[in-house]
Amino acid sequence: MIKNIVIFDLDQTVINSNHRNPCNEDGTLNLERYFKLKTRVNIFKDTLLPLAKIFKQVKKEGNYIIVATARNIDRDDMDFLTVNDLIPDKLLSRRVTEYSVPDDQLKARKLQQLFNLKQFQNANKIMFDDSKPVITKMRQMGIVTLNSVKVNKRLKLIATKNP
Repeated sequence: MIKNIVIFDLDQTVINSNHRNPCNEDGTLNLERYFKLKTRVNIFKDTLLPLAKIFKQVKKEGNYIIVATARNIDRDDMDFLTVNDLIPDKLLSRRVTEYSVPDDQLKARKLQQLFNLKQFQNANKIMFDDSKPVITKMRQMGIVTLNSVKVNKRLKLIATKNP
């Protein structure tokens, strides 16, 4: 039986990948520059945020961990997750054919398909994400969703007060 379902986004939630996520003037992701920067060397320059520790702890406690990311995951991403002990029970990511789908719709569709399965229907669900549209959509679906930017700031503050 599934204890709880804990869902993590990756970028700016568990992983700081700002150095390779260029934005346009309007704040949207510049996909052309993003793909140029999506190299193994740059991926391994990513660093872990405080929620990475929570990811590992709740997994160790027997919770079912899902990564729901708008990234298109490749071998380099998987290697980074493996090296950093961030392997979820289920990984939901963007396929190449889904680049035009907004992040909130993409994650909602993929999670809803999973939650329609009998073993997931009555489980407690909590999610961490940095995107306001995703947070809003997940809350509309009945998933307790916390803003990962705020959570990471608080965890960092707690860590500095209690080294």
